[in-house]
Amino acid sequence: MGDGMSTWLSETEYRQSGAESAGVTINVAFLQEIKTDFGFRILLNEVYHRLKPNSSDQANWDDPFANQQVTSNEAADLLSDLRDELKTYFALEEFYGYFSQSKVSNPSVNKKAVGLQAEHETLFLELNDLVELAEQVLYHEIHDVPIEQIADQFEEFCKRLAAHEQNEMELMMRLCNEEIGVGD
Repeated sequence: MGDGMSTWLSETEYRQSGAESAGVTINVAFLQEIKTDFGFRILLNEVYHRLKPNSSDQANWDDPFANQQVTSNEAADLLSDLRDELKTYFALEEFYGYFSQSKVSNPSVNKKAVGLQAEHETLFLELNDLVELAEQVLYHEIHDVPIEQIADQFEEFCKRLAAHEQNEMELMMRLCNEEIGVGD
């Protein structure tokens, strides 16, 4: 394959390829570009505020969805759309933001990058479980789960996603500082 960007087709193929043992780091420029495309973030914010309409301390008078509780159908659709967007978002990060190196120059960066990359699957599966729960409520397969419970679980997911994103940003900043020599 040569040097350059990764061409892995899936995370499973990546893990089976042996590239992880060769060393993984991140491509700061591509990862930063992916993170500044706000389409995913806008949808995440919309879903959050639709599921948790009273979550903000301040009323947002410009938000047409403020203080409107969603139906089970809307919740399932919103979460499903977000799951699709998250899959694309993580796929872009996997294909362009993370790459393997034949020699690991910084083992702590490698360890952190491998851990962050592995979190993608965990976070995606967690959101997928919420979609399935919302669909079970929608199709009356379960009856004792209110939308508020799904919203609370989604809020916890958002906290874990935010921590993951913060850790990726910190690793990007660390790599940028090391490249230009302004680290501690």
